[in-house]
Amino acid sequence: MLVNFDMPYTVSGISDRYYYGTGLIVDAERGWVVVDRNTVPVAMGDVRITIAGSLEIPGRVEYIHPLHNLAIISYDTALIGNTPVRSARLDTRELAAGNNVFVVGVGPDYQIRSQSSQVADVAAANFPMSRTLRFRDSNLDVVSLVNGPTDFDGVIVDAQGRVSALWASFAYQTGRDLTQVNMGITSDLVAEMSSKLAAGEPLRSLEVEWRLMPLTTARMLELDESWVARYEAHNPERRQMLAVSTTVAGTPSAAFFRSGDLLLEIDGAMASTFRDVERASQAPQVEVTIFRDGQTLSGIVDTVALDGIGVDRVVLWGGALLQAPHRELAAQRQIDGEGAYVSYFNFGSPASRYGLYAGRRIVAVDGQPTLDLDAFLAAVGGLPDRASLRLNTMNWNNVPEVITLRTDEQYWPGYQLVRDGYEWRREPLQ
Repeated sequence: MLVNFDMPYTVSGISDRYYYGTGLIVDAERGWVVVDRNTVPVAMGDVRITIAGSLEIPGRVEYIHPLHNLAIISYDTALIGNTPVRSARLDTRELAAGNNVFVVGVGPDYQIRSQSSQVADVAAANFPMSRTLRFRDSNLDVVSLVNGPTDFDGVIVDAQGRVSALWASFAYQTGRDLTQVNMGITSDLVAEMSSKLAAGEPLRSLEVEWRLMPLTTARMLELDESWVARYEAHNPERRQMLAVSTTVAGTPSAAFFRSGDLLLEIDGAMASTFRDVERASQAPQVEVTIFRDGQTLSGIVDTVALDGIGVDRVVLWGGALLQAPHRELAAQRQIDGEGAYVSYFNFGSPASRYGLYAGRRIVAVDGQPTLDLDAFLAAVGGLPDRASLRLNTMNWNNVPEVITLRTDEQYWPGYQLVRDGYEWRREPLQ
């Protein structure tokens, strides 16, 4: 099925407004459809689903994966009548180089397309940091294909029609350019996301970005040979370990880990792949053993429960669109999630005239701290039109700047949009 998504506002560093891609039905009874986050990037937007090129129905955003390039949308099953649909059969076994596969998808002309191919490699994705701090996938092994299709996305299936992976579209920024590339996301991640949503359980994360380290490098760091031998035996095909690249600011891991730490064990088990860590991190706490500066250290680290909605509230004030600081600020720039984040500003508004540009966080109003949106609204509430305010702001690099702004309620009245279940409710600011 083809999925179209329209964004009414620019939020979380995502500037494009219109998206489309191929969806996979993973639960026909519930009407759940899996897409990539280059089709449905955030929860705020309108979903339209086209089935078999002839039936278009509205959809709803159920879940935005906080870590990976996946999302779940849904449709009302009563709207499709007797249209025959069924849940995909997911094959969660690992793919390997040389596997013969088929890629099946839907083109923008609503026609089914397919292409035979072969798995070239399963390796770590490596995307640069986003200039606008939009979502960026990490800690993910992706499937690359020999001459894989670039003109459509969809699924990677075997000869029996079992879905081994999504053939997903990834968007990433290189400088000022937005680049898109197709790669495979294995079905075990799709199955885990669906089961978490069905059970009403949050996805937990250790909140560390890892990099792969060959065992030869670990030896150079003087890791004890007994650990090297254990990891050689643990995964003979991937003779590697995980090392800390960065941590997400403001999380328990940021207080425990340092860049360069080698991961030895989680809860007494070795972990040499990203999925090893993700599976082990689904408990509220984990015992972690690391190697740092020639020493073996252990400690208990709390994991973080992540929701599957993301932005659930935005405020338009002075022509600036404000939201709570999203996770990518802490993950990519190690910025704590305090203040009211400016995700967009309208040209000609007070925000544009006085320099309240996208990417800044308002951390105080007239000397009154604004740790979140509620504190900001309390600080500006009740002020008369044309009032002058002193705003303490922080930019992407945590450099402070004080901005003086005069409001204009006649031409730029304030309001907020709040998610209420599946609906978005517009409310005027008091």
